[in-house]
Amino acid sequence: MQWIHKTIPCILGLCMVTSLVASQPLRCADVSMLDELESGGAVYTSQNLADNALKILKNHGLNSIRLRLFHTPSERRDGLQDMLALAQRAHDLNLKIILNLHYSDTWADPGAQQKPSVWSNLSDNHLTDSIYTYTYNVIQALEKQGTPPIIVQTGNEITTGMLWNTGRVGGSYDRPEQWSKLANLLQTAISAVRDASSADIMIHIDRGADLQGAQWFFGNLSRFSLDFDIIGLSYYPFWHGPLHQFVNVVTHLEGQYSKPVMLIETAYPWTLDWNDDVHNIVGLPEHVLPGYPATPDGQASFIRTLWEYVSSGICYWAPEYIATPRLGSPWENLALFNFQGNVLPGAHALGGQMQTASETSPTLSTLRMFPNPARMGTNTVQVDLPQPTCANMDIYNLLGQKIQSQSSHCQQQFALSISGLSVGSYWIRIPKMQPVSLFVIP
Repeated sequence: MQWIHKTIPCILGLCMVTSLVASQPLRCADVSMLDELESGGAVYTSQNLADNALKILKNHGLNSIRLRLFHTPSERRDGLQDMLALAQRAHDLNLKIILNLHYSDTWADPGAQQKPSVWSNLSDNHLTDSIYTYTYNVIQALEKQGTPPIIVQTGNEITTGMLWNTGRVGGSYDRPEQWSKLANLLQTAISAVRDASSADIMIHIDRGADLQGAQWFFGNLSRFSLDFDIIGLSYYPFWHGPLHQFVNVVTHLEGQYSKPVMLIETAYPWTLDWNDDVHNIVGLPEHVLPGYPATPDGQASFIRTLWEYVSSGICYWAPEYIATPRLGSPWENLALFNFQGNVLPGAHALGGQMQTASETSPTLSTLRMFPNPARMGTNTVQVDLPQPTCANMDIYNLLGQKIQSQSSHCQQQFALSISGLSVGSYWIRIPKMQPVSLFVIP
């Protein structure tokens, strides 16, 4: 993968756009449950025509998928043969593959990083040997199948370490010797990837809106000069925090470590309703960011806004996870398909396609403002529209909170009052239009 530096000037010290840009951003979906959902009766459609979900997503602009792998899962899902089968399906559609190694028999995340049962009693030396052999063999299986990964994650959300308690960090394990053990485990996995393929290597944590946590993790790990290529973040606003905090983390990590940051996990609700009797994880009004309603267009708008700050790639988690006749879903209102299985505008947004008719009015386009930044002492800025427009102009702060609304009076050009606004940066938006670049008051 080719990564190109792109220098973006800062306005009044606010660097709001990522400084590292991928030559071809990865527009990705983690579809690890697709085969199970299909077996459960899931039907996916585009324009009311049933089709392969992977093909639908590709037709909406996606160029890659992410697949997780458990070592020896107790259930059928996410074992080696399942992963290889999905990788082959993706490859047949010319989709790139990101491999997510959990190094566990089940879900690995900051709250649980259990060793595979067959490794539970191994000495540190034997554990290291097992990591190398397992990692090498898995990637070779993909290579021999003709479905090589372009990125390999050496662990999933390893903020608290991996392969507990050998590589555990944080809390009572936040000790130099534990960080050294974690670094050794990671470098062993990295060496196996390097020896088995030409894939880039990602280290993935979940601190997408926690600057202090991200600094703590990568600051400790940086002492060991690990040979990896990409920083991966999870960012779910309903768990992790407001959008501006995510922007701060991306900006800091890319500036500090000169590595591209990829948003490897994210999702946003398109509704707060439900379609089955399985409790939805997200469903309360407080789970929704101000300015991004839980609607199909609100979901798409959130994804498009993420692209303002992430240039290397975005991977949407479980866009296929709808409720089926035989399988319920706690994620159905976060998928990129609606309750009937029809693809949503969020897939357009993730794939970088033009906005759908439902997302934008054909008579509205980008706002133009002058001056921006505003001159000291001015009370207005000039706003130009492509044609006379009858709509409110909404002003949001960086927390996504609407703080002011003014009418355009069905004009093509008008003055926007900034009287009463404090020094800072603001979004300006007309309903059904995307936010424009930051409006700054020095």
